[in-house]
Amino acid sequence: MAAQRLSRISVGLLCVLFLVIACASIREGRRQPSRAAEQRFVSPVLTVGPRLGPDAETVGLVQLYRGEDERQWPILQMGGRERLTLRFDLLAERGRPLSVYFYHADHTWRRDLTPVEYLEAFARDDLLDYTPSEHTAIPYQHYVYRFPNDNIRFRLSGNYILRVTEQGQEEAVLFERAFFVVEERIRVEVHLERFPGSQLFPEVRPLARFRPPAEISGAVFDYVVCFARNGAFEAMRCSRRVLLDEQPMLLFLLEEPFPPEPADYFLDLSVLQPGGPRERVNRAGSPPEVWLAPDYVRFGGSDTDPLLAGQSVVAAVVQDAPGDPHRTAEYVRVHFRLIPERRWQQSLWLTGSFTGWTRRPTYRLRWNPERRRYEGAALVKQGWHTYRYVLNGAQPVRANAAALPREDNIYTAFVYYRDAGSGSDRLLGIGSQTDR
Repeated sequence: MAAQRLSRISVGLLCVLFLVIACASIREGRRQPSRAAEQRFVSPVLTVGPRLGPDAETVGLVQLYRGEDERQWPILQMGGRERLTLRFDLLAERGRPLSVYFYHADHTWRRDLTPVEYLEAFARDDLLDYTPSEHTAIPYQHYVYRFPNDNIRFRLSGNYILRVTEQGQEEAVLFERAFFVVEERIRVEVHLERFPGSQLFPEVRPLARFRPPAEISGAVFDYVVCFARNGAFEAMRCSRRVLLDEQPMLLFLLEEPFPPEPADYFLDLSVLQPGGPRERVNRAGSPPEVWLAPDYVRFGGSDTDPLLAGQSVVAAVVQDAPGDPHRTAEYVRVHFRLIPERRWQQSLWLTGSFTGWTRRPTYRLRWNPERRRYEGAALVKQGWHTYRYVLNGAQPVRANAAALPREDNIYTAFVYYRDAGSGSDRLLGIGSQTDR
């Protein structure tokens, strides 16, 4: 009897062991897919952007660009000779020294590392170059700061955020802006695939193609590529979908395409006189005031307007401010009006290049029940700007399918590599392609 019981136990143990081995084999097979399965696997598309706090109410226009061209994106080549230019205004009678701090971030814009890991000299710098405005209705102080310099040098590539504060007070924040430091270790080709989408106009799916550096060519799953359209770095789309068909070249395809969307609205304050969308101008006020023609959700912006790609332009376009427009251009109270197809339940906000595409508390629009439209005003410096309307501060108000989208769009690919040595993402290369 004992022998029979022992035999039954042995058989049971063998069955259990067989099941464990079989299940382990199935799990192992799932963990190690074939190359074809790897190419078919699609990770969810991740939309990322820098999480920046709103500008202080005393902050005017902030510009951050490469070199001296206001239209250039704030992309700095690591170890190169070019510098980034930061210009901004404080709406104040007198200027004062301020401080600037720098933060490194991974590809999702999560701030990581400590200053000693990504800065070579000092952890902060002081802003001492400022001059008062000249003959303007609203006085302001204009600041200029260029970097890298003797005090600020970068030892690591990647995403960065600069923060301007009261002097020596890191938490007394005036504003924050994002920029990039790229190694340019690789050449990034961007290819665009257009195909019919759910709307009347085609969608665009970008693909990035590059050859990784020899020393990290085998770590194909440590790369991620993020795509942006027209400099909208606040809404980058990232993908880990790597195609291995052309090794040693790597191809990253954005599975979720960019849908067609109308151009942002264009604001031309190069001159303060009626004309075009400027229905009425009052130069005698303090500040001067401009009333714009109403915007319509169903139409969107015009495809013939200049493509500023998210930047504001002052010096190159202002025509009625003698001297240096950075210090002689007026701040204008601009009245915006939006006519929707229906009233929304969520709050509607105005955002644009003049706010760094961040939401300011005072730029919330109010519903006018008598005229069935949203109304609001913003203090904007003379120049060229683009803007849009957003719900809850994040979701853009889109025109319907009848609105013509922009025909010329710039798609940019950012190639990141997860570096185990630094514990963060390096930015190895950037490539762009214009779709016309």
